[in-house]
Amino acid sequence: MSPKRQQLVVMHCDIVEFSRLTSEDEDATFHAVREGFTRVAMLVSEHGGEVINTAGDSLLAVFPTALAAAHTALGLQQYFALANRKLPETKRLRARIGIHQGAVVVEGDQAFGNDVNIAARLQEAAPPAGICISKSVRDAIDENMEFKFSSIGLRALRHIAEPVSAFLLLSGHEVLMSDRENAREIRPRLLVLPFTASIRDPALVDLGEALTVDLIGALSRFRQLFVFAPHTALSHKAYEHDQRFAGQQLNARFVVDAALRRHHGELRLVINLIEMPQGHYLWSEHYELKEQTLASTQDVITRQIVTTLVGNIEHRAGLTPNFSPASLDYDTIIRARHLVYRMRTPADIAQARDLFEKLCETHFTFAFAYSGLALSHLVQFLMGWASHPSETLKQAAHAAQVALELDPSDSTAHAVFGVTQIWQRNHDRAMNHLNRAVELNPNDADVIAARALGLIFRGKPLSACVELESALEANPFAPAWYFWCLAISCYNSRQYRNTIDALQCIAVLNRFHRRLLAASYAQLGHTSKAAHERDQVMAEVPAYSVKDTRDSQPYEHLADLNPFIEGLVAAGFPVPGQNHP
Repeated sequence: MSPKRQQLVVMHCDIVEFSRLTSEDEDATFHAVREGFTRVAMLVSEHGGEVINTAGDSLLAVFPTALAAAHTALGLQQYFALANRKLPETKRLRARIGIHQGAVVVEGDQAFGNDVNIAARLQEAAPPAGICISKSVRDAIDENMEFKFSSIGLRALRHIAEPVSAFLLLSGHEVLMSDRENAREIRPRLLVLPFTASIRDPALVDLGEALTVDLIGALSRFRQLFVFAPHTALSHKAYEHDQRFAGQQLNARFVVDAALRRHHGELRLVINLIEMPQGHYLWSEHYELKEQTLASTQDVITRQIVTTLVGNIEHRAGLTPNFSPASLDYDTIIRARHLVYRMRTPADIAQARDLFEKLCETHFTFAFAYSGLALSHLVQFLMGWASHPSETLKQAAHAAQVALELDPSDSTAHAVFGVTQIWQRNHDRAMNHLNRAVELNPNDADVIAARALGLIFRGKPLSACVELESALEANPFAPAWYFWCLAISCYNSRQYRNTIDALQCIAVLNRFHRRLLAASYAQLGHTSKAAHERDQVMAEVPAYSVKDTRDSQPYEHLADLNPFIEGLVAAGFPVPGQNHP
């Protein structure tokens, strides 16, 4: 009697560099892989599949549909990316995944057939953290336009008679064609560490942060550099001013390290350019600054530093300059911007807003003053720190419009105005401005994350996840609203466990985060945890009802909001006309 064959979709998963990871830290690798495969088993079950077996660093599962397998694979790569965030590059766990559909024989903890072998070989063709699928799988899920594919052509697979037409199912996490090594030469990664100053001199510490943000802003205009965002630079505790640790943790090729000191009544700025991983000093310079004239000389100093830094980097990395530093026109407005980028407390933003308002009065024709004011209002709104959110959003839009009238090439103003248009339900207009912001400054993690927000409310959560991965790479110590966006993207992709993981990256949860957390727990059937989060929200805003969320969420299509509403109802949030816990 011949074995019974079933038409199934096969997913084969394998851990990248498992032998190396095990030899370097056997216990940590064992626990990480076990935890990862436990998550896989949950994801497989939630999408109607079945884990056939696991063997060391590999896992085999089958699904009834290609769509279920694709969602599981994307969820798994998303999980590993979240888990890897706090690990150095050499310790990160990545998986290769192959997916194929065909006739399969399943007996106990074994699966047999040529189509099982094809899935395993497709896994070998996937890049680290990538998903490689056959054409039959791609065709089966092509009707869902959210998915992004990249053809890698006909592949001659090991021990498979006929070549297989293969595609990458893009998640934003994959490492393509040794890009990490090529990127070191093509687009060097540059980290500007916070300018150090004595903690006994708070004014000098603030000035150091202002100069740090100023320098990053200037350097980010050079498109041939990958410059980490100001939020990352100002994460003091993350680095503890350890150049070598910072460079290794973020895989930066160049590190800028500087110190501010008071010296005989003047300020001395010492700045160094260091190449990693050896820690070689490529350039060092010091500047004597008079504090009373700093406002007028800061821009000149920044230009001098940027010109010299970029010249050294271009020479070292073999780059060709394509940007004129003469166009760097910065004002003392940068002193206020560092408070926005630091984003530690509501008081920071309130102080920044007051400074920007004064600057707008004295520099009423300068676009940066208004775009900075718009950004401060928007941060208040996105972080949940605004007393009157709708009014704060209007103020952000107005300031951004003024900035754009003064300077149509202000990327921050385009991004802020684009986000305000999301809540005005002008989604086409929003995306036009958000796309323009990224075109103007592709190094700005904030504008990339803002575009992801626009994609979320257009009903494209998978595309938003890809954008957010880019933003988090440029800004590994990102503000809370990045993770809020990522959590929404995960939730709208039905990846509820990843939603919880993303929200747990936020140090202090507010009511908006907790609503999403409660809905996620409810979707997973964790009723007690959902009730706990719900009760905390209701203690803060007793008058809240599910209708408030339905009325306030700016989705282009109401159907994209329904899963969140369902989760809130399942968590027991009050619905008008119904009794609630």
